[in-house]
Amino acid sequence: MITTYILSFFTGYLGVLMGLRLALDKIAVARHVVNGLQRDRARQVAAIRESAKGCRTAKRKAADSDLLVDRLTAEAAKLEEKLKSIRKSDNRLVVLDERRLPEDHRWIVVISGGGGALPEATGEEGNENWSGNLRFLVWATTMERAVKKAATRFPPSRGFKIEVATAPNGTPSGGTPSQPTAA
Repeated sequence: MITTYILSFFTGYLGVLMGLRLALDKIAVARHVVNGLQRDRARQVAAIRESAKGCRTAKRKAADSDLLVDRLTAEAAKLEEKLKSIRKSDNRLVVLDERRLPEDHRWIVVISGGGGALPEATGEEGNENWSGNLRFLVWATTMERAVKKAATRFPPSRGFKIEVATAPNGTPSGGTPSQPTAA
């Protein structure tokens, strides 16, 4: 009887051990599957983060591009307005006298008239009736001589106003009064 008990005990024990062994095998398989799923999840999370980072970068670039487009559009509009104003203004440069000496410098003189016709108008009094500003190229050694040359043709006594627009080196000048000085 004791043998039967011992045999039953060992048989039961062996059955429990075999059941535990099968359970442990199933647990190992489940752990392996869970570890694989965790690795897959980690890879997917990393891929999602990389995609999100790329998306944020693309969004910033799109916003920067929109700002650049807006800025360039505004700048283009300003330049178009400037171009329209330049087209409206008279950009002609009339050569007053082509005779020059080697020591003469280039002066841009602005002459304003008080009437309605341009200086090209024919007739004895036509030159005195023009209004607006015309730019003349005058060759002279000094600013005073340039003003005197311009005043010879367009005298201030007849209503013309003479100002020097640029100095010989191309920089803007402060201008001169309409009365030329003796040079």
